[in-house]
Amino acid sequence: MKRFRSALAFILALALLFCMTGCAGSETQTTTEPTQASTQEITEPAGTTTESQAITLTDQAGRQVTLEAPAQTLVSCYYITTYSTLALGLGDRVVGLEKKADTRPIYTLCAPELLEKPQVGTLKELNVEAVVALEPDLVLMPVKLQDYAATLEDLGIPVLVVNPESQELLEEMLVLIAAACGVPERSEALLAYYEQQLDKVRERIQGEEAPRVYLASNSSYLSAAPGQMYQSDLITLAGGENVMSQLPGDYWTEVSYESILAADPEVIVIPAGAEYTTQDVLADESLAQVTAVKNGAVYAMPQNLEEWDSPIPSGILGVLWLTSVLHPQVYDFETFQKDVQDFYKTFYGVEIPGDLITK
Repeated sequence: MKRFRSALAFILALALLFCMTGCAGSETQTTTEPTQASTQEITEPAGTTTESQAITLTDQAGRQVTLEAPAQTLVSCYYITTYSTLALGLGDRVVGLEKKADTRPIYTLCAPELLEKPQVGTLKELNVEAVVALEPDLVLMPVKLQDYAATLEDLGIPVLVVNPESQELLEEMLVLIAAACGVPERSEALLAYYEQQLDKVRERIQGEEAPRVYLASNSSYLSAAPGQMYQSDLITLAGGENVMSQLPGDYWTEVSYESILAADPEVIVIPAGAEYTTQDVLADESLAQVTAVKNGAVYAMPQNLEEWDSPIPSGILGVLWLTSVLHPQVYDFETFQKDVQDFYKTFYGVEIPGDLITK
């Protein structure tokens, strides 16, 4: 994927971003050249962007998606793509979204109007009739729902399928969504920020020992992230070692007490929205001999913002949070809190209270 490595590119990208108003942003078209990752093809000379351009993209399911013009109305079937519209300044284009929107604190903080929009489905099923009634220019859909894509496209509704199960694929998804909506400069700003922050993390943790980390699921601490999940990338990027990286599959996988004892993690991480607490883990006598439990090194991600362990635009904050947990000697928590507030101010247009940023 094309990266924006120079400081000048980063400054210019942020300058463009500040033109957006709040989370929704303005919709001014900008002259720009298509990025390689979006595989955008246009019907007019390269280097121009107009409302009449056709856009052809290859989505993350390998499907070719063609739009007659940048999408102005969106249905997002997945909280990850809805979060992406907010970070890209496209929240005002969302006309329908996933169910249980009221359980996402960031919507209340950043875009409360989304709570009034029609809700069209879950990660397991989609209400096709509800989507069709909204007449969107584009539907943003996770790979788990892609069986619905053909039905919608037969009805004349383009579908962009995403599968952001690594940092690279997350970045690719953002490029695709921005390209589909005719605002590639906004994904460029995010990617430049990621590049800058990940470079800083690599510099900070260079020469530091990688602690052994167990990242549990929301539903149970006897379920862990295998190596093919985005969450495993998060651990590695933060300078840790995923003790369950050898588990098969690409989704939360059940494990036994015996396997946790054998892996003996030095740190246990509980994700946002977990149905249990750090005290539940610390009080479980079956885990009493695990190093993380003996040392009290069981940490819960902040519960009242976003799911930073997920492949979402703010997932970079999950990397930074875990870096501050694993390597506080090189990245203290107060610096991390400031970085979080700067991120949300820059990309979401909101001030985040410091007491929501916890460890």
